[in-house]
Amino acid sequence: MPAMDNLDLSRRRKNTSTGWKKAAKVNCVVLVLVSATLMGCLIAAASQVGGIEKAWFFYAGDCDNGNVSRVNISLHLLINVVSTLVLASSNFFMQVLNSPSREEVNVAHFKGSWVGIGIPSARNVFHVSKLKTLCWAVMLASSIPIHLLFNSAIFETDHRESDFHLTIGTEEFVNGGTFYPPGASLLPAGGSVLGLDIYETYFGGEVNLTDYANKESNIVQNISATATNAYRWERLETQECKQEYIDCAGLKNHRSLALIVDKPGGWIRDQMWHLKSNQTKLWDQYVPSNQPNHLFFDAQCTMVAERTSGRPIQCSNNCMAALTGTLYHLYDPSLVNFSVKIDVPDWEYSFLNDDALNTLDLSGDYSSASQPGAFDLSIKYCLAEPLDRTCYVALSPTLLTGVTICVVIKSCTAILATVLITRRKQIPLVTPGDAMASFIEKPDPATVDLCTFGQGDVRRALKDKHAFLSSGLRPWLPLQKRRAAVIPISVWVTSYLLFVIAIIVCSSYFSLAYDSSSGLWGSFFESDQNVFFQDSYTFFDGVMTANSLQLLLSLWYLAFNNLFTRLQMAREWALFSEDYHPLRVTDPQGEQYATYRLQLPYKYSLPLIAVSILLHWLLSNTIYVFISTGGYYGTYYFLSEAKVDPSLPQNTTVAVGYSLYSLMALLIASCVLIPIPILLSLKRLPSNMINVGNNSFALSAACHVSKLSHAVRPPNNSTESSSISDQGALRGDIEMQQLTIGRQPSQQSLASEPLVEDQDRDRDRDQNQEDDGERSSFQNLARSKIRWGVIRMPPEWYAEHAHEGAIAEHLSFGVREDNVRAPMPYRLYM
Repeated sequence: MPAMDNLDLSRRRKNTSTGWKKAAKVNCVVLVLVSATLMGCLIAAASQVGGIEKAWFFYAGDCDNGNVSRVNISLHLLINVVSTLVLASSNFFMQVLNSPSREEVNVAHFKGSWVGIGIPSARNVFHVSKLKTLCWAVMLASSIPIHLLFNSAIFETDHRESDFHLTIGTEEFVNGGTFYPPGASLLPAGGSVLGLDIYETYFGGEVNLTDYANKESNIVQNISATATNAYRWERLETQECKQEYIDCAGLKNHRSLALIVDKPGGWIRDQMWHLKSNQTKLWDQYVPSNQPNHLFFDAQCTMVAERTSGRPIQCSNNCMAALTGTLYHLYDPSLVNFSVKIDVPDWEYSFLNDDALNTLDLSGDYSSASQPGAFDLSIKYCLAEPLDRTCYVALSPTLLTGVTICVVIKSCTAILATVLITRRKQIPLVTPGDAMASFIEKPDPATVDLCTFGQGDVRRALKDKHAFLSSGLRPWLPLQKRRAAVIPISVWVTSYLLFVIAIIVCSSYFSLAYDSSSGLWGSFFESDQNVFFQDSYTFFDGVMTANSLQLLLSLWYLAFNNLFTRLQMAREWALFSEDYHPLRVTDPQGEQYATYRLQLPYKYSLPLIAVSILLHWLLSNTIYVFISTGGYYGTYYFLSEAKVDPSLPQNTTVAVGYSLYSLMALLIASCVLIPIPILLSLKRLPSNMINVGNNSFALSAACHVSKLSHAVRPPNNSTESSSISDQGALRGDIEMQQLTIGRQPSQQSLASEPLVEDQDRDRDRDQNQEDDGERSSFQNLARSKIRWGVIRMPPEWYAEHAHEGAIAEHLSFGVREDNVRAPMPYRLYM
């Protein structure tokens, strides 16, 4: 097998920008372009509405043809793409800023501590430079408004009218026939002439009887306008008419309504009523006793949305009695026996049913009708006034301003971070491969002869301030643990506590509206048939309420992704005990390969991204801001009190709703996903490998290679040789805290003064060597395919570590030519 002494794997690429620097420049460009685009949109919106306080309704279209919804969906897809680019770029810089440089790792080890490698770690915040920490905090804080505001910066408005005019008459009424208000029913709108409060909610708005004598009054003008114009209105068959005005959901397509009754010749008063003398005198002023009257009833009506506990939104119509003869304001056959059925074409009913007629008899002013069936109506068809219903897609300059400021801050911070790290020449150790390459090329004297120590040993010593890491020989004990052991218990507990909180929040929303008797109801998507909170909101309040759970979901996903990343790092680390593999680094050299664009293999990262998109989409359907104009939703029947939002037009209602179906799907998806990290963590770790996790100290201890490796190039100068020989002088017990005054020199501390001098000297020497183009003698090894296990050390090493005749060996990395072997149980290693 050919020797590797003469192989040069350290030749650098000619690129002017490689590794994280190249990615940083790309991400800076992305952030700057997005900032410029958002600023342009903001300037355009502000110029249209004269500031940032009012919403810009930039697209209008018919509510029913779907164009408005398609534009809204397309723009939200674009927002999701842009926000993904922004947050991905931000996450890249946050990971780089949170990743320590080799100098920062050395300082942490010197202080008796360690840092996290390969994953975002709150611990690193206290060990990287203050400026990097500040930049990291700015990146984190500026992401929160983007999660909360960006998706709602563009919104769609619904439009539903509330007021309509109801007229009941014959075909002759709309074709020039005679009519006498208030009509043959002798019932003024609202039923006030009867003196019965029970009618006031079911026969329209109340009108004084004297108003019908004044031809200039609004009520008479409306009746005349209907008689003149109704023949031009759209004809609706009875079943369609009932669905729109009885089983209603707001006025979407038509406004005023004329019911055409099958009554040739109209009605004559004396054939319907037997009036007392005083009543005859009263009604002779309005309705002649023996003249045909083609008007039966007329009223100004209102339909509004009404919330009912545990049930979908219902339509309250204050003309329901006039349309059905039933004294009730909601069409709800489960509560009231309606004579009018929606799903059949026939429309026949008694305008005043038995209950109403009995009430009239009890009043003493009226007797019952003179002939049976005088108030029976048979509706032939309807004439409905067409309604131009316009919906809008709008932009909130206020929300866009917040998002733009955050993206601009991210852009400036990203540029500052790139320049800062580049000029200081402190290359961040982003991946475990970056750290391994650094520790192999320049061994850390603070972790020498600790090759059998894993992250558990380091953590235990760190918790106990009086504990020491003894650098003596230790017998090899095969690792009998599963992958779950690579993740600290605190991380497991924190992650799953967050998962449980999210499940509890979703379950509480579900329990508020779910009724076992009626089951699930509403729509899977945004709809007025879903559950709505009773509280009223301004637009900004509604956005914050609806999107606050998006922030919780983002934290949920980060914790979920963090568990996957740690488990993948454990798998990647374990591979080095089984075969020879190259290092995964941000700037590959030799046989090294580039890190994943998304920090995880695509077989994991792409499904995780798909899961994130699915969960955010489900959540956006689960809880959402609902905006409607026209007055249908703007009453106390729907919201506790209406709030006026100056950024929106008058008569606009803002509500927050949520879908039980989508919420159920979100709960099921979450419950399926949550156990996956636990299932993946059940796989056993290799018995012939230490558990380093993401612990820099344990990782460094495993990377003290042998100068006898076939991949090690002879040193170029005596300085480098002395660097290797100096490692043997730094042995003994390493205390996991800073040495206090009076510490005995036999117990070597990471904070000992000679070590400070050695590290300063090594750092200065390394910097000088880099400036002079020198390379570490271990550089070729770090850039080769390597394996961890028992390696051959120089003879003097064995002589120095002989222990009562027992043979001591060393564990570290080597190339294939080094014939690296797995450690043997109970053999001594250091």
